[in-house]
Amino acid sequence: MKNKLITITALTASALLLCGCANKDVSAEIKIPILDGNANGSYTTAEAQRYELAEYSTIGAEVAYPYAEGIYAPADTNILSYNVKKGDVLQKGDVIAVFDSSGLDYDYQNQKILTDSALARYQSSGSALAKAEYEIEAKKLELVQYKIDCYTIRAPYDCVVWDSKFWDAGTAMEAGTQICTIADRSEVYVVVKGSNDAFALGRKVGLKFGTNSEFSGRVVMMPDSRAKGGINGVVIALDEGELERANEEAGSIVSAGWASVVVKTFNDPNALCVPDKSVLTYSGSTYCYLDDNGNRVRVPVEAGHSSGGLTVILSGLTDGDVVSY
Repeated sequence: MKNKLITITALTASALLLCGCANKDVSAEIKIPILDGNANGSYTTAEAQRYELAEYSTIGAEVAYPYAEGIYAPADTNILSYNVKKGDVLQKGDVIAVFDSSGLDYDYQNQKILTDSALARYQSSGSALAKAEYEIEAKKLELVQYKIDCYTIRAPYDCVVWDSKFWDAGTAMEAGTQICTIADRSEVYVVVKGSNDAFALGRKVGLKFGTNSEFSGRVVMMPDSRAKGGINGVVIALDEGELERANEEAGSIVSAGWASVVVKTFNDPNALCVPDKSVLTYSGSTYCYLDDNGNRVRVPVEAGHSSGGLTVILSGLTDGDVVSY
């Protein structure tokens, strides 16, 4: 049989990052002598080589404040004024809404009379008993005033209005009705809804916000089916300084509301690979044909991950072995 010369090129795939090891240029042509397997046929050959293999998936997500907290109506009453909308930035103490507290007017006036009377008795007698009675009535008045103050809803800290409806003055509300949600402005996260096997707690990911730039982040929370009322999704925090950089390059990422998460789903920095077509299976056995001094020898192998035209060989071959197919 005569030797034939066939030129093969390294396989490439858009989904793979392939880096040849041992100083080999995988983009160059590799010339390997091919031996006829029989009188009527010839075979393509390839050399088992080391590559850095990586696969990535791009997953849609939203930019959100997953730890936002609700603001609620304090009682069955009407809303008198509502001063905010989604996206508003508030300082601690800014008024969010005012509710009708007239239902407490009688309680306040009655308690004010009792408190003033107790004060007058104390000022007249100066006794310890009269002083104690006055202090009790004064505390009751403070409690009524506190209840009235609760009908004016103020920002409890510097925050942003994350979600809100438009409420007309005079709208009747039941106690506990949510009127809006607020969040700490620094608690911006990227959230992938539901569960996803591509993620793990602490895993680094890439983030894109509508530009060519990629920003870095890390998974800080995974969905927990045991938790009631928890966040139903994968929560990703931007690395230090990345939120500011993203807002500079992409505008307000919160206003845009969406992101793309680039996550590495497979990585082997030193994978021994052969072309997919050289890995055969028959009757439950996996094997390759090895070129052994001009003979095609069937060699059992253990195959691993396969992608982009390459299959990782876990055992059965070594670096430089020439397979034919």
